[in-house]
Amino acid sequence: MLKLIGLGLSIDSLPLGNLKKILSCNEVIIDSYTSIWFPNIHLIESLLMQLGKKVWIASRNHLEGSGVKNIIDKSLGKDVCILVSGDPLIATTHSSIITEALTKHVEVEVVPAVSIFNAAISLSCLQAYRFGKMATIVSPKNGIVYEYPFEVIKMNRLQNMHTLLLLEIDVEKNYYMKPNEAIKMLLEIQERKTEKIISLKDTIIILGDVMSCKQKVWIMSVEAALRAENEFQYNNLYTIIIPSDKLHPVEKECLDLIKTGNMRYLCTASEEDLKRIAQVLHT
Repeated sequence: MLKLIGLGLSIDSLPLGNLKKILSCNEVIIDSYTSIWFPNIHLIESLLMQLGKKVWIASRNHLEGSGVKNIIDKSLGKDVCILVSGDPLIATTHSSIITEALTKHVEVEVVPAVSIFNAAISLSCLQAYRFGKMATIVSPKNGIVYEYPFEVIKMNRLQNMHTLLLLEIDVEKNYYMKPNEAIKMLLEIQERKTEKIISLKDTIIILGDVMSCKQKVWIMSVEAALRAENEFQYNNLYTIIIPSDKLHPVEKECLDLIKTGNMRYLCTASEEDLKRIAQVLHT
């Protein structure tokens, strides 16, 4: 069997059931390139190796093309699992692996976990059913500017809906897009199109390193975010939410209170906690 197992966003959000399924596998492959797991993906690697598991960290090449064929061939004779930060099939796409496996008559199990998609919505204090399409903002490639995220914001705002934006990352190249960089790109696209979808006075929500010990939530104007470059030097993974032009009164009240209050996320799980739990489950 081939299992795609979500790790959640951090040690605090790793489900016990998912950990138990990991321990039942003969070989464990850890996806290292699509996102970051807090505090460190090597923590999982070290723990599983101590428990006698065959573990290796996969790069992009291992999980695409001929690399996928090798993994599926192994799954014909034993249980192999691929561990993915967040949820296996929401923030990152591994559907081609599932398709390839099923084509080869390999049984597949997908094990979900918390992803940035539902975590960010919860932390935003906005109503989940009012979110429209999501998009990822990427830097220009070979001189080509990707305008799709701007079009998504435009479509969502016309329908009075909120927009969740993921920012480009490249773990292998140690590149993590900053919020002010992403907003600047959106405004440049808007100016080129001579449209008025995003105003400098609009309130936006920025989330950094969600569900980690460094988690932070900013509620500020677009204009303030452009000036806050120094604020965004201490986190790696950022998410931006562009709320609808018309907030529900409950949404507005909640955002106003978050701005003046102190909504925090306190880390509780430790490396030792995870080790003890894993040893009990393994036994």
